[in-house]
Amino acid sequence: MERGNLRSGTRFAARNLNYYSTVKELLEHHKRLLNPEPAITTRATRIAGLNFGSLLQTTVRFRFNSSIIKATLRAVFFNLFREHTPQSADSGFEVVVTFNAILTSTAEQNTYSIFYGHDHRADNLSGAAPELKYGSTTVVRFLSDVDNIPVSFEQEALIAAHRRAFESSNVRIHEFINIVYLIYRFVDTNSTIRERRGGKNVAAPAENLEEGGSLPKKRA
Repeated sequence: MERGNLRSGTRFAARNLNYYSTVKELLEHHKRLLNPEPAITTRATRIAGLNFGSLLQTTVRFRFNSSIIKATLRAVFFNLFREHTPQSADSGFEVVVTFNAILTSTAEQNTYSIFYGHDHRADNLSGAAPELKYGSTTVVRFLSDVDNIPVSFEQEALIAAHRRAFESSNVRIHEFINIVYLIYRFVDTNSTIRERRGGKNVAAPAENLEEGGSLPKKRA
C-alpha cells in the first residue's frame, strides 16, 4: 500500500520492489544482508499440549564470505548452554543450515530478486526453505558438538548442487549472499521449575527472553 512520500521524495511502494534490473541495484536496497557483523535473534513460541513449554529459535545470519562464522557460533552456543542446559543426555539443540540467494530470471529480460532461506510456513517443520536447505540437521548436545556444524562453503559448488531447486520456474540461482543457521530447542517449563527449586541453573522460561532481541542475557 502507498503511505505517502519518503524524505527522499520517493514513494514507499516504489522502493519496495520485488525485482531489480541489476545485482547492484538489488544490493543497494538490501544493504543489511551485506553487513559484516552477524545478525542474531532469538524468538520463543509457547507450546501447549502434553508438555507445557516453549520452542526457542535462534537465527544467526552471516555474509556468505564471513570469516568469523565458527567463532561466532561457539559464542552463541556458549550463551545458549548457559541459559538452557539440556535436561537429559538425549536432548540438545537442533541446527538447520540454509541460505539467502539472489535469483535471476531469463524469461524475458535479466531481472534479479532475493530468495530467503528462512521459510515461515506453518507446515515446514525445519523452518528452512526446501529449495535452499543444506544437508541434514546437526544436533548439538555439548559445546564440542559445535565443531560438527558446517561453516565452510564454496559458491560454485553450492550453485551446482542447487541447480534443480527452481527448475519448475524460469529462475535460477545467480549467487548466494548469506549463510543462515536456525537453532532450535524445546524448553519444558515444568521441568525447568522443578530443577530450579532444586537449586540448578537451567533453562530460562520464554518470558525472560528479549522479544526480537539477540541472545538471552545472563541473569544475576
